[in-house]
Amino acid sequence: MSVAHLPNKGTSIWMPVLIGVCAFLIIAGPRFLDPTNVAWLVGGDPLQHYLGWAFYRSSPWTWPVGLNPLYGMEFSNSIVFTDSIPLLAIPFKAISQFLPYPFQYLGIWVLLCFVLQAYFAFRLISLATNSIAIQCLGSVLFLFSPPLIFRLSLHESLMGHFIILAALYLNLKPIPKSIETNKKYLYSFAWIILLSIAVLTHFYLAVMVLVLWMADLISRVFASKSSSFKDAAMESVLVIGVIIFVAWQAGYLAIEGASGASRGFGDFRTNLLALFNSRGWSYWLRPIPLRDAVEASTGEGFQYLGAGSLFLFLSAIFAVITRRIVITSVLATIWRKNRFLVLSLMVMALISFSNRVGFGPWNLAFPLPELVINIFSVVRASSRLFWPLYYIILLVIMWVTVKSYPARNTLLIFSIAAVVQIIDTSAGWLAIREKVSMPVSKEFKTKLNNPFWLSSGLHYKNVVTNDSPGVWEDFGILASRYGMATNMTYMARVDGGKEVRFLASIRDQLYRGPLDTHSLYILRDWKNAPDKANYNFLRYNAETDLLARIDGFNILAPGWKNCQTCPKVNKNFELPQFTPVLEIDQLVEFTKAGNGRSRFMLNGWGYTEEWGTWATQPVASTVLPMPKGDPTKLVIKANAFLTSNHPRQIVDIAINGARVADQTVLNKSQGNILEIKLPRGPKLPGEPVMIEFHSLGATSPMTAGLGADDRTLGIGLVSIQFAR
Repeated sequence: MSVAHLPNKGTSIWMPVLIGVCAFLIIAGPRFLDPTNVAWLVGGDPLQHYLGWAFYRSSPWTWPVGLNPLYGMEFSNSIVFTDSIPLLAIPFKAISQFLPYPFQYLGIWVLLCFVLQAYFAFRLISLATNSIAIQCLGSVLFLFSPPLIFRLSLHESLMGHFIILAALYLNLKPIPKSIETNKKYLYSFAWIILLSIAVLTHFYLAVMVLVLWMADLISRVFASKSSSFKDAAMESVLVIGVIIFVAWQAGYLAIEGASGASRGFGDFRTNLLALFNSRGWSYWLRPIPLRDAVEASTGEGFQYLGAGSLFLFLSAIFAVITRRIVITSVLATIWRKNRFLVLSLMVMALISFSNRVGFGPWNLAFPLPELVINIFSVVRASSRLFWPLYYIILLVIMWVTVKSYPARNTLLIFSIAAVVQIIDTSAGWLAIREKVSMPVSKEFKTKLNNPFWLSSGLHYKNVVTNDSPGVWEDFGILASRYGMATNMTYMARVDGGKEVRFLASIRDQLYRGPLDTHSLYILRDWKNAPDKANYNFLRYNAETDLLARIDGFNILAPGWKNCQTCPKVNKNFELPQFTPVLEIDQLVEFTKAGNGRSRFMLNGWGYTEEWGTWATQPVASTVLPMPKGDPTKLVIKANAFLTSNHPRQIVDIAINGARVADQTVLNKSQGNILEIKLPRGPKLPGEPVMIEFHSLGATSPMTAGLGADDRTLGIGLVSIQFAR
């Protein structure tokens, strides 16, 4: 590609700024920019990104500066692993005392991304043409790029595609061999700045820019020969040293290397037809069906070009077919001038395809050594590594089109492409706009409505749980609001060893004592807690400590009853004990009128009906507390879905992992009574009894021709009771 004259400085700055701002207002809307607006932070990844920052602003300064000690407590890591964009989090922390609560900078970041995406799109397109109009229209295709917009309200840090465009521009803009030495150093300095920005934005962007820098450095030494081996060695030492320092300060090294890796390479890959698969982001192109469950259910691997870019692609194809341009000559020129860039793009693309190659609905897996899988799992969402090639493909399409048609025709083609791109992709981004443009709110909506929570936020320094948190959103908001520390977190990477040890220390406090008087304990429901067998032995003082269920959460508040400034809690909320108590011969009903479903059922069940509950999975489980009195058996009342072609239901039953009943036959639609002997051995009151029902050969009403109900119905549980 040859370098054409750049537009004048004023135009090159203000035109992309204006176009980027307009694209932002069209796609996101002005409400999204309000830093006190948290209405759209309704959960999931965006809330994770906000909470990482909210805890970081309240934490004391550390060294390295990116550590986030309040978020996770003993196993906390850094602002990096909540994807909270250290590039903005660190400077905003420095002025946090002047910022309102709440304050989120994600809207500011997204606006910057749109503006800088337009700016570097201008610079890239200027390598093909000096027409301001073409640069404006071409930048629209870069701005309305579905892989970019898709990350809005999902992974805002990954909207930093402008970093990729800047790295591509540094690769493609030739450096004259006669360039002065001081300007060479300025070029190296540009790479250092760009790599630092990438590291402080997101790990995946840093990986891509690092690869592109290496490609450019090799090209300068061996292709353009604008840099000597000595220059390259000096630049390498400087760049790598700065990257390591910046990564250390941002907090990348806060967890062990093994904890930083993650399984899943091959799940989040790029399909070979991804550029043409609209996946619902087009009014005109139907989605290509995908059979891989992970690929079909996630947005990773979404690389749709958009109908406007595809129109431009067809124009380029037509030019090649009609020999307006000789494609072999184009490819030869690209290879000769940019072969190291091309090789780097191909390597990243191959990794993005992974060893589980998808071609539309068809998939083919190639085995790789475990060591290789472990290495690539560091970038398990490998589909993102396709983005540099995505933008180069778009740029090449533009370059071929510009070089193939007269100026007037080129302008018309680009105009049609830009309009079509905006309209076509609105099939996807209008729904995102609706989400992020909801009425402004400065208050988070949570389930914590009782006045107790406000007082507890002022009274305690920590809010902790005895298990991996399932309700990190509500308690993350609570803790961040009052500057509390918490282990109820959601992070991209966690040091697993530290987490296990810290949870063990919490359980020691609960069952061995003493309780930490500075901590509010949130206890998982008995049936879901891994330490449910110990819940009878909670070490607390009922005279001074509060054990209660408030807003659906089980809490243990040390010293609450002795607190003079703490409000009294309704006696009806207090729990006399935590573990449910059953008696021998007490009927546990799994009907709508009973409470067995909510208190004792685990996985594998359908919705509860008047008569009971169907098992809708091959294995369905229930857990009950052992009653006093040494019961010897379980009496189970069950229904079965039977038809003339399915006259009986066969069930295997296991208790605490031991098979106790094989090939048990249910031959009545209603009222089957099963007496199952309990395993021998000591039976401690309150000990959890895990009952698993394996329904064999279950069928559905739809299969039997009895309606549209496609649930596979196994055993229908009505009631269980312990008996002697």
